Amino acid sequence: MTLFRQMLALIVVCFSINLVGVLWLEFDSTRNYLANQLESDLNNTSTSLSMALSPHLAEEDEVLIESTLNAYFDGGFYEQIELTLLSSGKVINKQLPIYIKGVPKWFVDLELLKVPQVSTTITSGWMQAGELTIKGHPGFAYKQLWDAFVAMSSWIFGLSIIVIFFTAAGINMLLRPLERIRIKAEQIQERNFGEALELPATRELRSVTDAINRMTDKLKEQFSEEARLHEKLKHQAFQDATTGLGNRAFFNRQFKAWLDEQHNGALIMLELLGLDEVKKNDGFNKRDELVKMASQFMQNTFNPDNGHVTTRLSANEFAIIVNGVDREKLESQLKQLNQVILSPNYQSNFYTSHICNIGAVLIQQNAEVSQLLSMVDTALQTSRNELKAFEIVQQTESSEQTIQKTDLKQMVLSAINNSSLGFARQPVFNFDNDKQPMHFEAFAQLLIQDAGPMNAASFISVLDEFELGKAFDKKVVELILAHMKTEPENTYAVNLTASALKSDDFIEWLINKLKTSTQDVSKICFEFSEESVIYNLEKIEPLCAALRQLGIEFGVDRVGRNFSSLSYLQSIHPNYVKIDHAYTQMALSNKNDAYFVGSLCTTIHNLDVAVIATRVENEEQLQVLKEYHFDAYQGYIYKPEAFSVSVKS
Repeated sequence: MTLFRQMLALIVVCFSINLVGVLWLEFDSTRNYLANQLESDLNNTSTSLSMALSPHLAEEDEVLIESTLNAYFDGGFYEQIELTLLSSGKVINKQLPIYIKGVPKWFVDLELLKVPQVSTTITSGWMQAGELTIKGHPGFAYKQLWDAFVAMSSWIFGLSIIVIFFTAAGINMLLRPLERIRIKAEQIQERNFGEALELPATRELRSVTDAINRMTDKLKEQFSEEARLHEKLKHQAFQDATTGLGNRAFFNRQFKAWLDEQHNGALIMLELLGLDEVKKNDGFNKRDELVKMASQFMQNTFNPDNGHVTTRLSANEFAIIVNGVDREKLESQLKQLNQVILSPNYQSNFYTSHICNIGAVLIQQNAEVSQLLSMVDTALQTSRNELKAFEIVQQTESSEQTIQKTDLKQMVLSAINNSSLGFARQPVFNFDNDKQPMHFEAFAQLLIQDAGPMNAASFISVLDEFELGKAFDKKVVELILAHMKTEPENTYAVNLTASALKSDDFIEWLINKLKTSTQDVSKICFEFSEESVIYNLEKIEPLCAALRQLGIEFGVDRVGRNFSSLSYLQSIHPNYVKIDHAYTQMALSNKNDAYFVGSLCTTIHNLDVAVIATRVENEEQLQVLKEYHFDAYQGYIYKPEAFSVSVKS
């Protein structure tokens, strides 16, 4: 029972006891008054009737005696009049049955009134002539008593309703600060600190509220300090101080992790020349300004929102990891980047005409890191020696490379229109339960004849370029919801594309689809990449709020890949995050770097968010990762398995 109800019940009970006691005293007083009146009336009647009967008893005139008794009995209101003639022993009895109109029988049966009875001896001179007994009729008294009882009960009921209403309103007003404290406590549990509570007027509640406010500030400060410490350590280890880009250590880990995840894109090396002359003539501030401008040109061309990663390897060398790009697109982007760098506004700051060399390797199949670095270095050397704007080298073509982008677009459209997407799934297990998966992550695939299934990483660039992400994700959600009918016990996670999450129409469609679905929507969850959340937070936030209201879990994928603050986690408060697998490799390969993994997990746990390790390959890695407080894991320790999806909606 709530405190409000306990207080209300206690006050109402105490009030009712007092009220009932007062009204019972009033009721008892009325009852005694009626009983006394009835007894007084009997005494008067007994005296009067004795005097009227005395002469008739002396003459033993039974006719007049009977007539006198009838006159009194009919003219009064008595239950019984009995006269015993002592001379003859004859008994004359007049009796009226007890029936009281308007008074329920159960009330009369309570015998609340003690009906008085008067007996007297009638004399004639010095001789006893008869015994007279009169018993009062309780009808009038019970009627009066019943009317008083109904009036008092009505008064008690009406007054109780009024008291309960005003008492409830008063208690609710008094407990309002406690309700605010309860809500605040729940917000603190979710690490949503918000504004300080207003101090109430009640002294006791004022001190409690003040304590809650001080505790909130302390927890907020503690969390912020831990988050700042993690960010500071991360920046010192993996971030270039001048540009804010990742450094060589960051590039090495990200490139290896990217190759493990997919092999469809490009690696670009850019060499910025003439910086030493700028520093010599204009100072290091001017040099740093030009470096920052160049890094911004690269990020504008290769938007981090699309999963591209730009890093600074040395004073004048940059590397860019480009997701899902073909040769035509790469050439177009490199031309755009070269034009911006060679623009008069920028180039005029240098003391040489040739200020950059660009080399790139187009990656469309798996390869060793060293091999790809050697290839891009060769391309950079060619650009340097031949004074080219840029040089692109390419791996030996594979079967997937022969598929043109326009053909791939038609395949995607056909799969969407015909609901012919393929699916694979990979389980996510809690560390303390390897029997029942936390959920299955569903991977959509294109089914290509004679080439097998093509993973989304190979055609995600097509979805982005031709704005097909919205239609693709709609179809995936529809198919997974339909499939859930056949497996109601399993939970599926769907990773939404960045292009779909930028669409207000898609977000509105998704929310309406989930609201009107006949399936148990708590058995589906959604994931967004960290880049999507960081660069599209204004649209992600309302989507997350709607999902939470529907009881649907959601998570953030590839967390830690960017250098942005983790404050976005506090804004959307996901149920879980999947750490970028570069951190998994850090925890497994280098105990010094593993400190950052533990720091990251601690920071996220402080937000009451579960942390999932990715790219776990074997049992040995699993045992190592347990030391870093991960909640769950996913990886090729359980390889993705294909599953068929019904096309019925």
